[in-house]
Amino acid sequence: MTIKDIAKQAGVSVTTVSKILNGRDENISDATRTRVKQVVQENNYITNAVARGLKTKKTNIIGFILPDIVNPYFPEIARGIEDVARDAGFGVIYCNTDNDLKREREYLEFLKARMVDGIIYTRTLQGSQAQTLKDVDIPLVIVDRFADTGGKKNIGRVYVDVAHAIYESTCKLAAAGCKNIALISSAYNDKTDRYFGYVQALEDLGIPFREEAVYLHAFDLETGYAGMQDLLQRDNAIDGVVCGNDLIAIGVLDALRKLAVKVPQQIKVMGLDDIYMANFTNPRLSTMAQPMLELGRVAAMMLIDHLLKGEPLYEKVLAHRFVARESL
Repeated sequence: MTIKDIAKQAGVSVTTVSKILNGRDENISDATRTRVKQVVQENNYITNAVARGLKTKKTNIIGFILPDIVNPYFPEIARGIEDVARDAGFGVIYCNTDNDLKREREYLEFLKARMVDGIIYTRTLQGSQAQTLKDVDIPLVIVDRFADTGGKKNIGRVYVDVAHAIYESTCKLAAAGCKNIALISSAYNDKTDRYFGYVQALEDLGIPFREEAVYLHAFDLETGYAGMQDLLQRDNAIDGVVCGNDLIAIGVLDALRKLAVKVPQQIKVMGLDDIYMANFTNPRLSTMAQPMLELGRVAAMMLIDHLLKGEPLYEKVLAHRFVARESL
């Protein structure tokens, strides 16, 4: 029996049952509280998740491992996961790795020890993933990252084709008149999807690729700020910048403002993600939006459908979309 079953028998919501079982029922009527507790007692429901898991082999808890809780991209994914999990009667344990591979592996073991039913996982940008995934024997859904799953059936994946998003961003800059387009992104695994999307777009546009127009480091504000300054010292003819995410783009805008370079008149800037801050920059940031909330929702639905209904885990690609603002 699950919290959802208790809620159905008592004629209340899953949230109400959860609040009563966890002692957060100050605003719930005595009659409702009594009715829920009676259903719990009649069904011999074990409220402690770990104790219940020892008996049923199920805890109705899933884990979410994320690499950077400071990046506004990931809390939106977490919201989507929690919305679906709560409606299905599942709790969520959050683990932030700070992009540390050792911590990531420790959290995987921690969640397995807590007997979670499954894990949603956005891997760190460090090291090899193959060994990490080889040791995972419970259902797992990877969000956002490339996944070398080795053909394992207990692993699914939900992501956006960011290579194509960067390809389109580069083409948007070219269509706006840019002829010297730079890339500022992460150096994760040296050169991956974003880099190749950019290179392919230049080739298709007939624009010569120049290594000196590329700056790769991390997905953060500092990379955008330092990268823009570095690139302009190498090549002051740059008139467009495609950025690996919106945080980088915001750092780029800050650097250009301090250098008294006008955006978009002198240099045009494209981001990726459409985090909430993108609408409040000066000028407001044009970007390729990733459906962050939907990434979380789809990942959670995939995992929970697998856990409750035995549905197979699979791979799903979600669409990005262009958001036109003032930096282009």
